[in-house]
Amino acid sequence: MWLAAAAMVLLAVGGWLWVRSRPSGQTAAVVVLDLRGRATVRGDSTPQTSQPLLDVPRNARSLDLELPIGSNDGAYDVALLNLSGAELFRTSAAAKLEDHIMVLRADVDLGGITPGSYFLAVRQPGLEWTRFPVRLF
Repeated sequence: MWLAAAAMVLLAVGGWLWVRSRPSGQTAAVVVLDLRGRATVRGDSTPQTSQPLLDVPRNARSLDLELPIGSNDGAYDVALLNLSGAELFRTSAAAKLEDHIMVLRADVDLGGITPGSYFLAVRQPGLEWTRFPVRLF
């Protein structure tokens, strides 16, 4: 009888571990990009920049952008631009101060965009884009 009880406990623990190790079915990948110390590129002209690219996976569902120092809270537009400045994706989100960092959380869907080099563009409505080079993979 003790052997049967021990087997039941082992099966229960094994089942619990198996359920916990399975993916939850969500494909929501959150990518955190620290833009605070990066040089910014403003305007509509295509810039030549030598700063390292930020890596962004195509399965990203949310971008948590740590905005440059001096950024304001409130509404922002976030876009993915090709190297000639054409807009491939745009969304809107609100930035707020979290632990002394201005954080902008934007929901994105980049799965249909070809991997390669792009610009992540951020702006408050009515202002020029601030662009950061990214590599979509």
